[in-house]
Amino acid sequence: SYLLITNLLGVFTGFAKNIFKFNFDTIVIGILLNTITIIAIEVLRYIIAKNCSRSKLPIVLFTLVMIILNIIMQINLSYLSDRWLLFVFVSTFVVPLIAQELLCSYLAYKNSLIPNIIYRIAMELYIYVIPIIPNLGNYIYSVLKIFLPFAIYYFSNKTIRKNEKGKKYSKRVSRGLIYTPIILFLIICVILISGVFGWKMIAIGSGSMEPEFYMGDAVIYKKVNKDELKIGDVIAFNSGRRVITHRIYSIKKDSFGTMTITTKGDNNEAVDLDTVNSDEVLGVVEYVFKYIGYPTLWLNEILE
Repeated sequence: SYLLITNLLGVFTGFAKNIFKFNFDTIVIGILLNTITIIAIEVLRYIIAKNCSRSKLPIVLFTLVMIILNIIMQINLSYLSDRWLLFVFVSTFVVPLIAQELLCSYLAYKNSLIPNIIYRIAMELYIYVIPIIPNLGNYIYSVLKIFLPFAIYYFSNKTIRKNEKGKKYSKRVSRGLIYTPIILFLIICVILISGVFGWKMIAIGSGSMEPEFYMGDAVIYKKVNKDELKIGDVIAFNSGRRVITHRIYSIKKDSFGTMTITTKGDNNEAVDLDTVNSDEVLGVVEYVFKYIGYPTLWLNEILE
C-alpha cells in the first residue's frame, strides 16, 4: 500500500531518475548485501527480544545502539556547522530511523522474526530495481516514513492485544472514530504544506501586507497559469531564497510575450524595487488563517 500510494503521488509531483545505476551488478550486489545485512540484524534483534522475559533492557539497549550506529554512518560533519542542514538531516533521516527501529524491536518482542524481514526488505530494497522514483521531496518522504511505522504499530498492536485478551474489535470502534478526524487533519496539513495538489500553505514573516494579513498568519496560495494573473491579485513569488506575498501593482508585456510584474505590499509606501518575472510566481493567495504560522517563524529564528 505504501509503495502504491507513493507512486500514485508521483503522477502529481513527477518522477526523478534513480541515483543508483540501473544495471545487473548494482541490482545483484545491492540486493544481496543488503538482504544479508537485514537478515543478520533482525535475527540478532529477535534472539535478544525473545530472551527479555525478565527485563526489556537488552532490547532497549540494542535499539539505541542500532539508532546510534546508523546515525554515525550517515551523518556528515558539515551538518554540525549548519543548523538548517542538521535540521533537515534530523527530520528526514533520524526521526524516520527512530520510528523504524522502535517498530522493529516491538514486532520482534511481541511477534516474530518474519514481519521485520518482510517490512525492511520491502522498504529498503525496492530502490534497487526501479529506474525512476516519485519526486515527492524530503518533506513528504519523511512524513510517510514516520507515519508508516506508526500505522503498522497501531494495527499490529490492536491485533496482538485482541489475540492476547480476547477483546472484540467492536469495543474499539469508538477509539477509531476519535483517531479518524485527527488523521484526516494531519493528512490535509501534509498536502497543504507540501503543495502536491496545487495548493500550498506558507507562513507570513512580516507586516508588509497589513491589514490584509499579519505576521504570524498562514496563507494558502493556488498555483495558476501566468495568463490568469491580474492587477490586484495577492501573489506568492520567489525572491532569492525567500517567498514573498505582495499585491500585483502593474503588469507589462513586451513584444515577445514576456511578462514583468511590479508588486507592492499594502502596508508599504512604495512599490517593490525588484520586478517579478512570471516564472517566479508560485500562485495567487486564496485563504488566510490567523496565527497558525507562528511555529514556523519560531523554528526559522532558531535555525538562523
